[in-house]
Amino acid sequence: MKRFRLFDESGLAMITVVMLSTALLLVLAVVFARGLDQYGNTNDDALWEQALAAAESGLNLGLATVEADGAYTTGESLREDLIGSTEEKAWATAAADARPSGDVVRTSDGEFVVIKPVDYPYVFAVGYAPSRDADDRRVRVVRARFEVLLQSTSWTTRLAFLAGDHLEFRGNPTFLTGAGVGIHTNGFLDVGGSTSSDGCVSASGGSKVTGSFVQPPECPPPGDQPIVIIPEVDPRAHWLKSQYDLCPDGKVRAGPANPTYGNTATNVPCTGAALTSSAATSAYMGWKFMGCCDASNWASWKYESTNANDGVFYVYQGIATVVSSPGAALLPWEVSIFVESLGSSCGALQGGDIIISGHPVMKPYNTTGKLQLLAGRDIDISGNADFTGLAAAHEQIEITGDLDVEDGSFLAQGGYPDHCDTPGSPVQGSYVGGGATVNNHGPLATDLAAPEYVLMPRSWLEL
Repeated sequence: MKRFRLFDESGLAMITVVMLSTALLLVLAVVFARGLDQYGNTNDDALWEQALAAAESGLNLGLATVEADGAYTTGESLREDLIGSTEEKAWATAAADARPSGDVVRTSDGEFVVIKPVDYPYVFAVGYAPSRDADDRRVRVVRARFEVLLQSTSWTTRLAFLAGDHLEFRGNPTFLTGAGVGIHTNGFLDVGGSTSSDGCVSASGGSKVTGSFVQPPECPPPGDQPIVIIPEVDPRAHWLKSQYDLCPDGKVRAGPANPTYGNTATNVPCTGAALTSSAATSAYMGWKFMGCCDASNWASWKYESTNANDGVFYVYQGIATVVSSPGAALLPWEVSIFVESLGSSCGALQGGDIIISGHPVMKPYNTTGKLQLLAGRDIDISGNADFTGLAAAHEQIEITGDLDVEDGSFLAQGGYPDHCDTPGSPVQGSYVGGGATVNNHGPLATDLAAPEYVLMPRSWLEL
């Protein structure tokens, strides 16, 4: 008789295998789930840190941009009650999300957007990882408070011509500027005729190039270059250098630097001792008073002598015209002419012009720091003047003569940054034509005060 066991060995083995397999699968499932969870946490941690790194890169760029341009802003308005509140981060993120795609900067860590509000000295940087448009993005926001300090230093230029607004070339001007020296306008550049430059020609407000235009092959086309900070052209800031004040009443009075009567001048022009009772009938040191008080020019003075009467001449509230040809190549007229306008409102100046129609050969007077011509409004040169040093105008400069400038430079502030132009003034837009030749080996150091923005970060905070 066959005997049966309660449990067959083969059946028991099968059950054991199934149970062990099930347990192993459960263990593997738990391990896998934990691995996925750990991977997700690790990936989240990496994205979180990458977003912060991207934001910090953005903050560095934003602060550098503000330092280069103290007026920089992205246009947003920040309410005072948001600063330091729990809603500040949401405001910055919403502002960054609203910026166009062109404002999104890609880095190795992710992307960032810089926000500089118009009304507070803050720079925000919103960092995204992996990107601003990703569904699983991580967002970090950092903010810096800063202070912009304005310092003034002596202005040194490596430009043969610098303009604050529209600049036009016609005729056949030649700029022998040498390596690293060039021409720039913060406005629109219109180049025609037969213009030649040894240095790069650049513009910040677009350009139109026609005719024959030559610049070094390594120079990029003009039209989209950064703005150049332009110093203020203010003759009054240099009045202390004046030896002779030419006044609206027709008198010539001692300026602060007059070798004999300088101590008689007080703190404003035309207060020093009278050197002549009237220059209307008899010119004083070549300068003749032509009258006052024209609505556009106010007082008018004219240099008609062929004698080179050296000195620093300051025309107060009027215009200066040079129609003669004093000076020679071996013995130039050592003169600096400063002309102050009447009024200070943008686009509403009377006088302040320097007009040269003769053929003077000049160099700056030795106490003026290479300031040759300093105009409170415009400079208009139609003659064949030769000079060195700086010719600077608060508004515009026009050159139509065959002048020759050696180691000199032109600065047409153009009322920058407000782009002022007085209707009816001699020059409406800066223009270089004729056969002008400017040979500037650069750099040219002057006594003109140059604005310099120094950015001082005061705080850093992650929101």
